[in-house]
Amino acid sequence: MKILFTGGGTMGPVTPLLAVHEALKQIDPALDAIWVGTPQGPERSVVEKNGIRFFDLPVTRFPRQVSLEWALLPLRFFLACLKAARIISQHKTEVVASAGGYTSVPVIFVAKFFGVKVWVHQQDVAVTLTTRLTAPFADRVTAAWEQSIRSLPAKARVVGNPARPSVMLGVGDRARKLFGISNALPTVLFFGGGTGAMWMNNMVGIIAQELCERANIIHLTGKGKMAATTNHPNYFAREFLDTDMADALALADVVVCRAGMGTITELAALKKAAVVIPLPHSPQEANARAIEDTCVVLHQSHASAVEMESAIVSLLEDQSRRVELGEKLSKKLRTLVSDELAQLVLGLSK
Repeated sequence: MKILFTGGGTMGPVTPLLAVHEALKQIDPALDAIWVGTPQGPERSVVEKNGIRFFDLPVTRFPRQVSLEWALLPLRFFLACLKAARIISQHKTEVVASAGGYTSVPVIFVAKFFGVKVWVHQQDVAVTLTTRLTAPFADRVTAAWEQSIRSLPAKARVVGNPARPSVMLGVGDRARKLFGISNALPTVLFFGGGTGAMWMNNMVGIIAQELCERANIIHLTGKGKMAATTNHPNYFAREFLDTDMADALALADVVVCRAGMGTITELAALKKAAVVIPLPHSPQEANARAIEDTCVVLHQSHASAVEMESAIVSLLEDQSRRVELGEKLSKKLRTLVSDELAQLVLGLSK
């Protein structure tokens, strides 16, 4: 089968598609997969390390505020469609798969013109503009949450959100060796998604020295954001992890993160206790509301460094609560669905 995955700009649209790719490769080792993403996003390196050829398109997002991008959008969209058409025709694509991201829009429009089958997956609770634009052209539409269905076409069905099978294979001891972490303390993993989060980085900078007396800190800052890090033997900073991320998650006793669906899905699959800070004015806020009874939710607009540290320490000191929250999160969302979605995609190709 020849499949084109599309999405990027952040890792949000990427991780569920990688989960389906892993499942498809198990079924069909001869799978011919390509990826269409963004020129500067974090997805390229991860996609290519999964053995998928990567192509980029001109950025065609629709900014919320009036800017020069509005005037350039028609031209960029036209150029993106031309390049997408060349990629689809040259690679004889049979199925296009999307889980969001503005790059998906021109790809799916062109795919439908060529008669290529399309699967669109809605991850976030709040249906995104990308899904609203592309779902009417899709042959199959799936959603992670029951709450999303009312805003999707009648053909949509709820399946959950796929966690990458490889994430389930993380080994904490490998992360200990990678970072040189002591067994004497628990571990807190901070990450703000594939592009990092400056607000979270600043908060870590404030609390790290004191928190490092209680725990090891693994801090993923985001690419190009390593400027302000902490000098402490229990503090370990990296810009980004890809293949080692599963091991870091396996080691973590508490995860402090954004509320992107890729992150939530993998935390649910691994039954992790988390402090979640949704990105303001984004679909992450609805995601956080959907899981607020299964984790600690803080809001960037009024959360302080003291409040963040207190929430983390409270979880570190209460193992039974960590276990309880992890179990509740795992029951909130179906995550072991990559095989089911792989079969759906294979059905489209037939």
